[in-house]
Amino acid sequence: MLFRIKSYLKFLARSTNQHGVHSPFVYDLVTKCFYDKNKRPSYTALKSIFKKHKSELPFSLKTVKLLNRLFSYFDYKKVYLSNINPDITSQILLEGNPIIISKSIEHEDVYDVLYLDLNLQDKKDIETLFSKTHNDSLIIFNHIHETNNNEATWNLIKNNPLVKVTIDTFVLGFVFFRKEQVKEHFIIRL
Repeated sequence: MLFRIKSYLKFLARSTNQHGVHSPFVYDLVTKCFYDKNKRPSYTALKSIFKKHKSELPFSLKTVKLLNRLFSYFDYKKVYLSNINPDITSQILLEGNPIIISKSIEHEDVYDVLYLDLNLQDKKDIETLFSKTHNDSLIIFNHIHETNNNEATWNLIKNNPLVKVTIDTFVLGFVFFRKEQVKEHFIIRL
């Protein structure tokens, strides 16, 4: 617990909002998706699903809404969920988004999104998962600041030569592979 508090204080000291972002891609993502405060029709259903299964989910309602906006913003179709309750998470992600969710990595050659819980993910498998991505893929890591081990793994991921853009929101880590992008790391407050 003390580790998370220290991590959060470091995060607050280093983090910024959209005004500290100088990448057009990330600026648009932050302003049009992360900070989008518009009510969506899917939020009512999401809130109901969340309340019913709150104890089984690895994220908050705020994170659920962010993921819902993110899938809509990028119009992702093929999603892989690793080591989380796939049935409930599928309900949340499918709400308002026409996507295909795989529970096994072998179902597709490439994915638009891979959602991984860093607490439960085998560190050796992460490199293998990179081979299931394309230029516009996104990997979302949960619990990047949960433990010292998770932070070390997150730092390895950020420094991987295939990774171009990372966004640390303390709760989630977003990894993009956009070849046209300069390698950058952003720490964004939600």
